[in-house]
Amino acid sequence: MKKYSPFIIGCALVGLGACKNNKSEHSFNVQGNISGMPKTVVYLEEIGLNNELKITDSAESSANGTFSLSGSIGKEQKMYRIKLGPKFILVINDQPEVKLKADWKDIENYTVSGSAGSASLRNLVSKMYAYDKTFAALHLAIDSISASPIKHDSLLLVAQSDFDGRMNDMRNYMKEYADTSRFLPVAVLAALRVENLLNDQPFLEKFMVSLDKRFGNQTLVTDFKKLVSSFGGTTAVKNSNVKLNNPAPDFSIKDINGHTVTLNKYKGKYLLIDFWASWCPPCRAENPNVVATYNKFKDKNFDILGISLDDEKSKWSDAIKEDKIAWTQTSELKGWKSSIVDLYGIESIPSNVLIDPNGKVVGINLMGEELSSKLEELLK
Repeated sequence: MKKYSPFIIGCALVGLGACKNNKSEHSFNVQGNISGMPKTVVYLEEIGLNNELKITDSAESSANGTFSLSGSIGKEQKMYRIKLGPKFILVINDQPEVKLKADWKDIENYTVSGSAGSASLRNLVSKMYAYDKTFAALHLAIDSISASPIKHDSLLLVAQSDFDGRMNDMRNYMKEYADTSRFLPVAVLAALRVENLLNDQPFLEKFMVSLDKRFGNQTLVTDFKKLVSSFGGTTAVKNSNVKLNNPAPDFSIKDINGHTVTLNKYKGKYLLIDFWASWCPPCRAENPNVVATYNKFKDKNFDILGISLDDEKSKWSDAIKEDKIAWTQTSELKGWKSSIVDLYGIESIPSNVLIDPNGKVVGINLMGEELSSKLEELLK
């Protein structure tokens, strides 16, 4: 993601900041009924440019969990987040009235009526959660087999084959959803969940042509194109200090517990310096690949050092837990003003730099299968 943080619909899933209150003549109404929900102030937040969430309306829920909110309908399709205390539901402004019903203890299984766009979004998010749970269980199984003192090569092969098959299923499902949805935010969100998206040029080219045909020059179409064009080869790392076969610039930084971490600490190992942030949807989409790579090679003289471009510790910490990141995580909590971002010339995220045991750069911006293949080659 570039420094100017273009609007990416997936940011609704990670909870960002908010600003002004506003109502429009051309509005859509959200009628909610959440049984068992504690009485609270409910917010309707429109996802806007620069990763902002604009509060367009708020209301106090009744004692029995009902509420009513209003947002605007314009020429462009937008996603809204209904914030219910620590929980949220996503909707799209495609119809004048949206009705929501859920149980507070099982809010993920909410029902929506009156809005085909919101129903489509609910189906997609539900499928994403289901895939995530499946992959988490398979990761645990693979880790358990790998950690066993008794070799179970055949079991490991079966588990890995199962994982690869399901990953392929998800990739195809997301591509189909992205290609066929008539709701722009849903199409883009599905595309962002295509595993190894940026290396799938045939799909990307087809998808971007399809976006133009289906949605014209809406803001989200333009910003998705900007995001894609910001990646490619080594363009995300432009500093002359970071070149293949050159020593990686040294630095020190605090980890999430306040302990100082230096690059020199990792000498003697292959190290991936991984630049990311909790607010960056492409980073969060890439994290399952990074986790899988870490689990595969962590016992083969390989480690990862995460450098977050967050500026809020709580959101950074939550993302680490949600994405099941086990390697050392560091941040200056200064966003793009981090000194290491300047030192390494990082201009977009996710970005990474692979360093060999002697501290030399042997790879730049290796993502997904490309990273795994490189490590297979180096760690023979």
